[in-house]
Amino acid sequence: MDCVPQDDNAFAEYGTFCHELLEAWATGEMLSFELSDAYTRLFDDMIRHSFPPFPIGMGQRYYDAGLAYFNGFNGFGDQYRILAVEDRFVLDVHGNPFVGVVDLVMEDPQGDLVVVDHKSKSAKAMRNQKDTYTRQLYLYATAVKTKFGQYPTRLAFNLFRDGDWMEEAFDTLKLHDTLGWVIETIQTILADKLWEARPSDYFCRFVCSSCTHCPIMK
Repeated sequence: MDCVPQDDNAFAEYGTFCHELLEAWATGEMLSFELSDAYTRLFDDMIRHSFPPFPIGMGQRYYDAGLAYFNGFNGFGDQYRILAVEDRFVLDVHGNPFVGVVDLVMEDPQGDLVVVDHKSKSAKAMRNQKDTYTRQLYLYATAVKTKFGQYPTRLAFNLFRDGDWMEEAFDTLKLHDTLGWVIETIQTILADKLWEARPSDYFCRFVCSSCTHCPIMK
């Protein structure tokens, strides 16, 4: 995958743009009331590709949802102290390197930590796949433990497109299950010799960053 040029798409550009605005707020570069103006002013420059033609009006709905979110954005609570923003880390999971970026780490007045991941995914889709996506936060929690000396007490998704917030308490058993899943998945990948294609028409046409170089699409 790293050997062919990667193409952007509207979904990726939208997610990156909203992440960058939230990062600018978290680092103090922008105040919360400035975000909506920056969103409207920069949107067309940042979202250079078109959204898929169906469902009809998808691009407008994405734009409106982001505008509504940033119009109402006022941070995540004055009680929190921000400890890390877009923090890149490298983990060693049983000899396997894992690279990630934690969107936000916050500390509450009791000294407990909260890991936040910003997602453009809808709340409905996230609820249907919550267990799968939460594995990502448990890996982030391992990096947080290495850097700050303690695991977070809460893991949260900021679902900015829907203006929703989803969180759960940190669970040591789920951490162990996640690390086991990572090891098993890596072993499965290394053992695969066929690399059988499983194309999906919508994903391949509108989401995949390598579709223009893929023999399945030619």
